[in-house]
Amino acid sequence: MVLSKYSGNSSGRNIKKLSVLIKLALCFPLIAEGQTNVQEVPQTSGGPLAPEKINFNSGFLHGSNIDISRFAEGNVTFPGIYRVTVSVNGKTKNSLKISFVQLNSDANAKPCFNQLQLNQLGIVPDEKRAKQLLLMRPDGAEQCYVLDRWIEGSTSQYNSGDFELNLQVPQLYVRHHSDDYVDPSLWESGQTAGFVDYAANLWQISQGAAKGNSNNTANLGVTAGFNVGEWRLRKRTNFNWSNQSPSSIQNNYTYAQRDITPLRSVMTVGETNSNGELFDSFSMRGVQLQTDDRMLPTEMRSYSPILRGVAETNAKITVTQRGQILYESIVPPGPFAITDVGAIGYGGDLTMTITEADGRIRQQLIPFSAPPMLLREGSSRFSLALGQLKEEQIYDHPDLFQATYHRGLMNYWTMYGGTLIGEHYKAFGLGQAFNTPIGGISFDVINARSVLANNTQRLGNSYQVNYSKYLDPTNTNITLAAYRYSSKGYYSFREMALARNTSLIKERSEADNVYINYRTQNRFTASVNQRIDDNKSLWFSGSLASYWGGKTDSRQYSISFNHSLGRFGYSITGSRSRAGNGNDENIIQLAVNIPIGGNYNQKPLFNSLYSTVSNSNQSGTTFQTNASGYQGDQGELTYGVGANVGNRANDKAVSGNIQYQSSIAQVGLSATANDFNTQFAGSLRGSAVAHKGGVTLGPSINDAPFAIIEAKGAAGARLLNGQGAKVNRFGYAIQPSLYPYRENVIQLDAKGLPDTVDVLDNEKHIFPRQGAAIPVVMNTITGTPMILTLRDSSHSYLPIGTDLMDANGKSQSVVGQGGQAFIRGWDPAQGPLLATVGEEKLKCIAKDAAPVNKAVSEDLSMVQLEVTCLRN
Repeated sequence: MVLSKYSGNSSGRNIKKLSVLIKLALCFPLIAEGQTNVQEVPQTSGGPLAPEKINFNSGFLHGSNIDISRFAEGNVTFPGIYRVTVSVNGKTKNSLKISFVQLNSDANAKPCFNQLQLNQLGIVPDEKRAKQLLLMRPDGAEQCYVLDRWIEGSTSQYNSGDFELNLQVPQLYVRHHSDDYVDPSLWESGQTAGFVDYAANLWQISQGAAKGNSNNTANLGVTAGFNVGEWRLRKRTNFNWSNQSPSSIQNNYTYAQRDITPLRSVMTVGETNSNGELFDSFSMRGVQLQTDDRMLPTEMRSYSPILRGVAETNAKITVTQRGQILYESIVPPGPFAITDVGAIGYGGDLTMTITEADGRIRQQLIPFSAPPMLLREGSSRFSLALGQLKEEQIYDHPDLFQATYHRGLMNYWTMYGGTLIGEHYKAFGLGQAFNTPIGGISFDVINARSVLANNTQRLGNSYQVNYSKYLDPTNTNITLAAYRYSSKGYYSFREMALARNTSLIKERSEADNVYINYRTQNRFTASVNQRIDDNKSLWFSGSLASYWGGKTDSRQYSISFNHSLGRFGYSITGSRSRAGNGNDENIIQLAVNIPIGGNYNQKPLFNSLYSTVSNSNQSGTTFQTNASGYQGDQGELTYGVGANVGNRANDKAVSGNIQYQSSIAQVGLSATANDFNTQFAGSLRGSAVAHKGGVTLGPSINDAPFAIIEAKGAAGARLLNGQGAKVNRFGYAIQPSLYPYRENVIQLDAKGLPDTVDVLDNEKHIFPRQGAAIPVVMNTITGTPMILTLRDSSHSYLPIGTDLMDANGKSQSVVGQGGQAFIRGWDPAQGPLLATVGEEKLKCIAKDAAPVNKAVSEDLSMVQLEVTCLRN
């Protein structure tokens, strides 16, 4: 038997009915009559006792036509939709809205489930049985069945008092992936939509005693996208302007992309970046097909970097990879962590540039490469690429073909290899990864043959060892330790192409080091985190690199001790880095974070004081302090003021910053001033989405999935975890930053809405694909709320429990005590309400509609109305 879902409105009606009946039970405890013989109650094997039957005298209830026989069966569960806590085989899973339906003559409604809910609970029904059930209705995924129809031998038990639903399912049908894994059949591609995501930054430094000289720069990063069917089109462009250099436009990429679900992979056509797990990653133009780790269960996903640093002033953070800007933002003084860089490919060092308010520039090289490539037994990953090298710095764009494959042969052994064949180039790589008692270790070797300018041939090898380990006895986490050696004759594919264009490289080498072809000889990177106890940790990272061609070795070390005591915390950090001129800079810093004000529930003007004392062998000692605070229910407004003092004259400065996250954009301003310089910066980030309902402005969405919320009449309602997004006056909002291939909960906060608006379902669950634009409709009812008093032709109240329906047969309310019913938005002039009492069909009309007209014209919050119900 197929059971359709009930609407959210029905649950409300049934709950009201239940509350009325509970009141009846409390008011008339002596109405029940009859006798109970315990010996006569039949015993059931392994199941609950059958409830004793109780008879009620309906004569005590107003209205003799009410059927109350179902209450003779004990604690009855009514049909409807209830939010319940669901447990599977004793393990609590989710809180879900479950439909309870009436089956045949059974007094208790039974829970039924659709395929979406089963997936949320980690239940995988028998494939053959599921297909049979879904074929019974074309929209089977939206239909529900009782549990034993999906899985034979399964049972359910509902505790209506605590709203707990316990399911017993054979273990064979319980998924063993992580709890957040979503079956691919539920992934959503969304609707056709276009968007523009933008991030604008202005930066000005006025220099000199008269502040006459200024350096003004502006950057606008725009990502334009269009989704149609399964395809996603994207174009990323950076516009750069400066009053001291020519303006430039940088086209980062243009591509069309779609998922290939059976292969758990994504196909990209256009400008993209090659897989860098074995060979060095490079920009290319062509076609690429590769495994997308985000489609896999969480435990099988790959590594991505987090960029950490400390800003001494209002600083501009710029992250680049191979000369392309990946990320740019302005941060206030203090430590920062960047988690949404979106690094290109699986490898390729990142350069993080910190431009302080006084003009000082610090650069940090972040090695970015894949960790030991261990895979689970039987799992695999692959990548295929066909096209040509995309390198703006050279004229030659050689054709290429690259293929890599990884296979987990055993739990502790993974083999991988690949080939890269192109014009003037051939390379083959082979590697192994092992899970050993001392950690995860991988080793690979690449043999490459290159043809350089004048047909000069080079043959060389590159060897790489990676290691990672978490040491339980000492709580030591070695995140990534890697060593790579490349012989003098080894060239990567990109290095070969650059070497064949030596004239262009020499032409620009003095202007920009990006174009100089220094090849790495040795490289070692390591990152170690040592947890001392629950609130103390020691962190170390370092990198060493030497190069062929005479470039100065690069070295960078950093060690930090962190201690937190509730809201108070401090850290001690020491670092050494070698600049391009070969000089080492040594820095030691003490940072203290002091809470200001009362507890978390209070909102003082400032709630945190962050101070640092740092000493550098190149710039001396600097003291910096910054007070910060926030306002708003979700911290929409953040701000800070600060000052710093140092050995140098221009180290004495004051600063301030403010940032506001509105419903349509994020805007930020900051300023710093000292005796010699003044700095000003401004930023604006947001998006505009074009969809079938119009154009909606919202927070920045980057290239992540997003939801287009439709909630008619709910203007001003806020999206929880929506980065400040609110429903606009047209009834739309944008929910940014969804997780692809995972369950996302969309919640609408109806607090503050007028009484004329009722949000029927303020929570939806969606499962977007990468880059998808998911339409989400939040059902609402708008109109003047009314309390109706309903009487029949004899001036008697309508019986309790009588359903009131519109002309389409849709239930609008249920009659309670004293013939009263609550209803919203009914316009008596548009038609009567319909009611059924016993065998009689009644038509209910308002005696006087003037109160309704007055309520609408004067915007009253409630209206009371006398209604007469006559035979239809």
